[in-house]
Amino acid sequence: MIRSFLLLFLCLAPAISSAKITRDTTHSFPVSGHPTILVDIFGGGIEVNIEPNSDSVYITLHQTFRTNDETEIPDILKDFEITIDEREGEIVVAAKRRRQGGLFSGWSNKNRASFSATVSCPPEVNLNLDTSGGSIRVSGFVEGDLRADTSGGSISVTGGTGYLNLDTSGGSISVDEAHGRIRADTSGGRISIGYVGPDVSKVNADTSGGGISIGLDPEGSYDLLADTSGGNVSVSDLEIQASKMSRTHVRGQINGGGTSVRADTSGGSILISAATR
Repeated sequence: MIRSFLLLFLCLAPAISSAKITRDTTHSFPVSGHPTILVDIFGGGIEVNIEPNSDSVYITLHQTFRTNDETEIPDILKDFEITIDEREGEIVVAAKRRRQGGLFSGWSNKNRASFSATVSCPPEVNLNLDTSGGSIRVSGFVEGDLRADTSGGSISVTGGTGYLNLDTSGGSISVDEAHGRIRADTSGGRISIGYVGPDVSKVNADTSGGGISIGLDPEGSYDLLADTSGGNVSVSDLEIQASKMSRTHVRGQINGGGTSVRADTSGGSILISAATR
């Protein structure tokens, strides 16, 4: 009898775990000035599409509930706080777990919902993006500052003219172009910055678990410091006046020195090369 019950449970378990209900909610906001778009969600990814000719922000919050029973959704949502609002100079979209009062309070619902977001906006915005469980992708050029932080995925950015502050604990970071200032930090993946403009103010790339590649405009002036514990450092098609150069460490000036460019990894090689747009 017990064996028959266990076999029945094992047969039904995949169907139970795959059951889900999805809901999408879309909101639009007119753009005035240079607002900040704040997205702070639990369990899913964030995708931003920059639309140069747009004068509005469109945000879709995707909600996924691990159930096949609609009547359970209100109870699941009791453990989450959802905010979609416009404040002075800020558009906020948040879907976060509520703080629980006890050790086991809400344990049955905490993993039964996840949220992701899709944003369409003009380039003249600041982006503040945070997710606990997914990747972040920004397609198109951002004119303001961009902060992206995820604990469980990769970050991919076309580029921008402001401060690109990118941080992930569980994936790679990829940037096509940087023209302002850039910080890229990951504990679990590769960092790739395709092109760094000559007017960039600072570059800092740090990873514990992968290689780093950075393309510098050959017309720019840089103070380079590159260090690895788990690979080689190479400088390609750039003239460098090195004060220290070894297989794993390079310090020197390019075109007389200027912008600080730092690259550090414990788990891969570093390639610094000439690049053009």
